Amino acid sequence: MSKSFTTSVIEGFYGRQWTWSQRFTLPESLANWQYQSYIYAPKGDASLRSRWSQPFTEEQRLNYERLGNACHAAGLSWGLGLSPVGLQANYGTSEKHSLIKKIKEIQYLKPDILWVLFDDLPAGNMLLAHNQVAVVNDIQRHLPNVQLAMCPSYYSFDPILEELFGACPEHYFRDLNTGLGQDIDLLWTGNRVVSESYTADDCRRAAELLGRKPLIWDNYPVNDGRKISRFLHLAPFTGRPAEMAQLCSGHAVNPMNQFHLSMLVLPTLADVYARGVHYDPDAAFADVTADLPTELASLVSRDADIFQNLGLDGMSDGQKALLRSAYGSIDHPLAREVCEWLDELYRFDPACLTD
Repeated sequence: MSKSFTTSVIEGFYGRQWTWSQRFTLPESLANWQYQSYIYAPKGDASLRSRWSQPFTEEQRLNYERLGNACHAAGLSWGLGLSPVGLQANYGTSEKHSLIKKIKEIQYLKPDILWVLFDDLPAGNMLLAHNQVAVVNDIQRHLPNVQLAMCPSYYSFDPILEELFGACPEHYFRDLNTGLGQDIDLLWTGNRVVSESYTADDCRRAAELLGRKPLIWDNYPVNDGRKISRFLHLAPFTGRPAEMAQLCSGHAVNPMNQFHLSMLVLPTLADVYARGVHYDPDAAFADVTADLPTELASLVSRDADIFQNLGLDGMSDGQKALLRSAYGSIDHPLAREVCEWLDELYRFDPACLTD
């Protein structure tokens, strides 16, 4: 039986992280916006990435449990993203032992979903697909009732991945497809790591390469990189045709470092799929800003294009000072995020890439 198309939020960004109190409030909103699942996988949580082999602390375990309970209370599936750093290069007896210990910890949390993430790690070795297949299949044997997805080392047609992480081994995707069951999704960001848009042909091309419908990891509205952190992505989703629901296994969107500003964009994905060719992004933006206090809604409507397209480096100091004064006069968490962004408190730190 084929799986139903689902929409998800993947908290998968680098840099400044959301707070746990923010996360605990999110599932109810996501359910209202017709998302089906929430995946916790921030790059800043080293217990799921660079220090994945170390046990969770009691505080981490309690936070994960509370997050899972909040998702289930809202009717959402929930999951974690595990990046088993190093296993893409070496997967022997000791590494397997460490992985199984971690999987038993994760099993205790009762997630519905686990994403095994090999993105942005050194790649290019000839055993890459072999090791990744072995890791995912071992996880599946220990978590038979958990929905699995894997992010390949090469998760886009973007040539930048080979420039950064090494040449893709010959037959890499063939070997992944042969070694992984069709019940395991493969994540894909599109033609680029940050894709401005998707077409039906893009999705078909990805499916042909992956040997299955792609699970789209949509890097919008995320703004966690050196260049994109200079912008606030407030525009509603566009360039995502509703027919993606027939061509992809799911659509997961990666939000911004700014929690409250992300809430202006996330609600609009449901309209893309519900309205199809009748989707009106301007109307969708008007709907989300209507929930803000009147003065703040007016400011955001006025300035969204500046934040989206000019960004910090395109504005004069005088412009930034005027914006800082306008938003600083409003006691609202969204306005505070704008001020913090203007004050460079979200400036990209390359150190975040080593977590």
